[in-house]
Amino acid sequence: MRGVFTKGVNKYQKWIEMSMLIAFLILIWFVDNTIPFLIGYFLISLSFRAFMEWKYKREKKEYILTLYSMFIYLFVLVIGFYLI
Repeated sequence: MRGVFTKGVNKYQKWIEMSMLIAFLILIWFVDNTIPFLIGYFLISLSFRAFMEWKYKREKKEYILTLYSMFIYLFVLVIGFYLI
């Protein structure tokens, strides 16, 4: 399975994803319930990555794997944090 930190399709994607990660880490410092923010971060980050892969590397169809991994991550997070 692919990791969270993979090579981006261009330099802008790398900088935007790093900015989102830094903003998320700063945000969780100030809130008590971080689970909704964690789910939101994964949803936004992986959706952005899938869009960039679809737009710039459509022939490789990597965006399909990114979307599958997004649904798996979200499913595990929701099951793990809300039902257990």
